[in-house]
Amino acid sequence: MKTTRREFIKLGAGAISITFIIPDYAFGGRVAAPAAADRRILVVVQLTGGNDGLNTVIPYADSRYHGLRPTLGFGEQDLRDQTGNSTIINEQLGFHPALKGFKQLYDAGKLAVLLGVGYPNADQSHGTSLAIWQTADITGSARLGWLGRYADRTFGGKGGFSAVAVGTSYLPIAAFSATADIPLVAGLGQSTFRVAYTPERGLIVDTFRSLNQRDFPPNSFVGTIAGIGAGAERNSGLLENAAKLYQSNVQYPDDNPAAQVLKSVMVLATAFPEASIFHVNYSCFFDTHAAQIGTPADQFRDKRAGAHATDLGRLSEAVQLFTEDADQQRLGDNIVLMTYSDFGRRPNENASAGTDHGTASNLFVVGNKVKGGLYGMQPSLAASELDADGNLRFSTDFRSVYATVLDNWLQGAGSQDVLGGRFSNIGFV
Repeated sequence: MKTTRREFIKLGAGAISITFIIPDYAFGGRVAAPAAADRRILVVVQLTGGNDGLNTVIPYADSRYHGLRPTLGFGEQDLRDQTGNSTIINEQLGFHPALKGFKQLYDAGKLAVLLGVGYPNADQSHGTSLAIWQTADITGSARLGWLGRYADRTFGGKGGFSAVAVGTSYLPIAAFSATADIPLVAGLGQSTFRVAYTPERGLIVDTFRSLNQRDFPPNSFVGTIAGIGAGAERNSGLLENAAKLYQSNVQYPDDNPAAQVLKSVMVLATAFPEASIFHVNYSCFFDTHAAQIGTPADQFRDKRAGAHATDLGRLSEAVQLFTEDADQQRLGDNIVLMTYSDFGRRPNENASAGTDHGTASNLFVVGNKVKGGLYGMQPSLAASELDADGNLRFSTDFRSVYATVLDNWLQGAGSQDVLGGRFSNIGFV
């Protein structure tokens, strides 16, 4: 019986497969050529841990919000800096003050804010809820990711970098596929399995190639492993060339992991014309059960500082730089970026100056071709409007977000085929 990609992932750890640490390069030597007018790229950014939507797009004028969050709540004055600049969207809502880059993109009409995004009977465990978001199946029975299913129908059987997972050491469920070859790249300068540059590197590589290019029984497990390993080794060389070709005046800060992983995406997008799908993760954790604001130095009182502010600020800066770089690479009209997270947080703060697992949250879509603005409804904080557990009720099904991207932006398989059902088109792109 043929060994499927899914089975290989489950059986896991017996592979003789390596890729290589890619050293830093002096970028240069290329001027970006205009992308094909019909090229469509989707970048999906995972905010791991469950982002607090209420303190991301803030209902600062709602007295119920301040009643539920006497410590964590942001007032209108908290959304203005000393120079008078603000992250206020309208008379009801404002971005977290760390999201200055998002506010600029919103004002430019390049950022869509989707409010109250969730799904029925929301699960509040990280693993289950994340699997639901990544498979787009609320029953929990799907074995393939929504991006993987799209790749199967659009790129199935093709190698290369049509779809790529970036910024993690494991393949996300969203990229689980039946036939598509989806490489995993940890980030610029390194990849998943590593052999350092040593005096013996050449011998190691030659031995590796020899082992993985032998003839094995058709459809055997070891043959599948060898094929994956050989493909990974070939991809390493392609990544080296990609790094050499990329150049940009945009400076991605070294201390911002979100910026560095989006820089990796841009390197790949500029180097490989076939690259269409990127799933992105980076070293952040939005699971803010305690000390969501402030630092030990200020006794966790400064709302503009702390874990949530740091992660949001990194994301905002990274996305803004990425959009600038996309324009410089002449890909600005070809890229749409969207975010998602495990779930939102509860409307009330806890006793540890944090927030616990909740349900509905907000989601962002960015790009030159995005129709910026607010979409959906901000969940009501009235006690009678919360669910039986005291959590927010969703107003926008996340599968409608996916359907809109699949039908209005990506080319190839449509939303009904990928999602297994019909969902409303929100029209933000």
